[in-house]
Amino acid sequence: MSSARDEWAKIFAESFDHFDAFFALIVAAGEAIIDEQPQPDVPVLFTRAAAVTFLAAASDSSYLSARGSIPAIGVRLADHNEMILALVRRMTAAAKRRPDFAAPADALISLYFHHSDHDSGLRAGVVRVIPDTLRAFPEHRFAFALFLLAHSSSGATELSRLLTFRIVERGEIDHPDCHEVATATMGLASRPGSRLYDSGASIMGPVAGAVRDRRPEALDRFVETFVLSPLDCSRRDRDAELARIDAELARLSARLESFGRRLGSPTPVTAQDTPLVLDISQGQEERERILADFDEVVAARWDMAVRQLAAQPARRATLEAIRAGLAPLSSRELDRLLADAANVPDRADDVG
Repeated sequence: MSSARDEWAKIFAESFDHFDAFFALIVAAGEAIIDEQPQPDVPVLFTRAAAVTFLAAASDSSYLSARGSIPAIGVRLADHNEMILALVRRMTAAAKRRPDFAAPADALISLYFHHSDHDSGLRAGVVRVIPDTLRAFPEHRFAFALFLLAHSSSGATELSRLLTFRIVERGEIDHPDCHEVATATMGLASRPGSRLYDSGASIMGPVAGAVRDRRPEALDRFVETFVLSPLDCSRRDRDAELARIDAELARLSARLESFGRRLGSPTPVTAQDTPLVLDISQGQEERERILADFDEVVAARWDMAVRQLAAQPARRATLEAIRAGLAPLSSRELDRLLADAANVPDRADDVG
């Protein structure tokens, strides 16, 4: 795909007029995927396999390197908007019979991330079709659907419904969509200004209410997934925590080894070459601290979570919305977090 995109970049740099033919091909590829019996008088531009590959390659922005190419291709996306949305709807309608339509539907939806901006108005249309498409293809991980939903006017409502679908209807509390929202709303690295973070209370309150009403047995896992784990204050036992860190170190080491082979340098890879080196070092240090005094590590993590909640009102509001949504069900850890945060002397302190 990279070689095709390189060639496209050269072609589009010569003239943006080529975008017209490019989008005609995108529509033709979508039609080739859907139509099981093509019209005999219509030229066949793609086999179905070639059409899937073409859409996957087109769903990108790396070939839009020339100055002004994004606004120019956005105009063509607007011109073909209704046709593309119609293709997504047709793929969605056929989902039960053709689950393999998930990938091309994802590619078409992703065009609105790569080929338009938030102010263009184009994304409003695709946001209206995304919820049905996500539900129709529940096994597929859509690349930019959460981003597009989060940046829409109805984002909080639609994300609440999506999480309720995942957690309550399908029992998929470990789904990547759940972890992405949990990290963005409550994670230690999340910050004010992101749509998910700022909308955390509006998203999570209704989800907590749905868990209370329809999946009360999932309360502990819900609190773990959306509160304790992203705040890094879960009370794991020592052996489980060491196993988790060892697995993460093994994963990072494998990535570093692969990076070193690609780099082809005769000298060892350093932190100047890749942040993986620093990540491994920090993981090893954390492992040593756990071996030395696990209780102290647990206490320090809890203290950090409490200070984050005390210093950041939006994060605290999300936690309060979760507690209110779960009531009268309760979680000891959730209540303790809020109580400890309320007792921090100066909430204005910046905890970084």
